[in-house]
Amino acid sequence: MKEKNKKNKIILLLCASCIILLVIVTIVVYTINENKIAILGYHGVMPREINTSGSKLIVNQEDFEKQLKYLKKHRYKSMTLSEFNCWKNKECKKAHKSVLITFDDGYMDNYLYAFELLKKYDMNAVVFYVGKNINSNEGYYMNKETIEKAKVEYPNIEFASHSYGLHENFGKTYEEVNNDIMKMKDVLDSKYYAYPHGSFTDEYISALKDNGYLLAFTFGPGKNHRKADIKDDNYKIPRLNISKDMPMYKFTLRLVLPV
Repeated sequence: MKEKNKKNKIILLLCASCIILLVIVTIVVYTINENKIAILGYHGVMPREINTSGSKLIVNQEDFEKQLKYLKKHRYKSMTLSEFNCWKNKECKKAHKSVLITFDDGYMDNYLYAFELLKKYDMNAVVFYVGKNINSNEGYYMNKETIEKAKVEYPNIEFASHSYGLHENFGKTYEEVNNDIMKMKDVLDSKYYAYPHGSFTDEYISALKDNGYLLAFTFGPGKNHRKADIKDDNYKIPRLNISKDMPMYKFTLRLVLPV
């Protein structure tokens, strides 16, 4: 009888220890996440049946919807750029569960297959647009007409700069970047920037600052691409690459873990 009581006490003690440890871990993760935000970086979105390019940067529409359903179910707030900027500069508080959803380049498939789902699940998003495609009629990128339609049909979508023409020609000098910014001002009026391929130099940053840009974003994967921290340099803000081959459990971990 005494031996049985002893075993029960040990079991109770172990259970209590596990509960205490779980509470401590939860508090630590919660506290760390208060100063971090997952910035989700997408490129293309297409239905699985026609997504045959082989590129990991084009996620299946069905998987994209599952991700949005998860965000909605678990009450994540998708921030606008101005809301993120306000939090980043410690002028505003954020919802504990917050994300920033971004798309690079401005592919037409964003308009065709992603925007409607974002609206359906009440999610904001930003498209970092390559300005040189503004008059394109090939149907691969959104052009001026499509962007104007999107602004009316999807007020939850905003557009910002991904350079005018540095996506293939990476500008290394201040003059190259500054000239590109001048061209982009005729396309979009935005104070937010995503570096082409996530690459930048000190001169690049100087040109952005001198032209009044408030924030600039890099891009992962890689060990330096993680959740954005409130302490990050405003011109070196990391984003997480959301790829076609990312399983749902990994997407969830990107949101939950404080890294």
